[in-house]
Amino acid sequence: MRSCLILGVLAALLTALSTVSPAQSDMLGTSRPVKGVNKAALPPPEAPALPAAIPHVGGVTVPLNSKLTAGDTITVEIKEDHDPALTTIVTDTGEVELNGLGRVYVAGRTSTEAAALVAAYLKQKYYHQATVEIGIKTKALGAGVRPFKVLVMGKVGRPGPQYFMDSAPLKLTEAVTVAGTGPYAETRKVKLTRGGRSTEHDVRAMIKDGRTDLDIPLQDGDQIYVPTVGLRLGSNE
Repeated sequence: MRSCLILGVLAALLTALSTVSPAQSDMLGTSRPVKGVNKAALPPPEAPALPAAIPHVGGVTVPLNSKLTAGDTITVEIKEDHDPALTTIVTDTGEVELNGLGRVYVAGRTSTEAAALVAAYLKQKYYHQATVEIGIKTKALGAGVRPFKVLVMGKVGRPGPQYFMDSAPLKLTEAVTVAGTGPYAETRKVKLTRGGRSTEHDVRAMIKDGRTDLDIPLQDGDQIYVPTVGLRLGSNE
């Protein structure tokens, strides 16, 4: 009789264990997979960001190894100067004009190769150390492109010609800024000569006060003169 009672209790326990719910089995430490439910998939590893293979310049796709040609608009930055990058044009002779520092032939070179040539030239002529970066802003469309040229003179750090294209116009404030001015430059009385006629312009107000309405788009052949503080052009005082 006692053995029958024990067998009955064991059978009841086995039946109870076989009907334990998944939640109850988790509480008992005997969790089991639920039919029809897949384990949550691990998120795929993030792909590393790929560097841009080609830059897009002026609406034209330019390969990284693009060769410079006459008419290309480029930027030249000399890190040691701490000045804004010079925006200029590769001339029709294949050279880049470094304001007041001469010319370097860069046609047929990539921007990296051209930067190395300019740095070597500067170290040979003017600098103990020169770190140069050259970037391409726009590519010339077609051959035989003739850039526009203006001349900046007077109390500026980098006097000389500046080049631009009709597709990338140059304004008076930009030309003066790129040429570089110091405390003795009278930027309130900048002289612009065009076609034999001279006018005076307050470049300081254009820049400091945001008077963009007074800024002048430059034309081929314009001459800009920045006087020294204390001198008045066209006056006997």
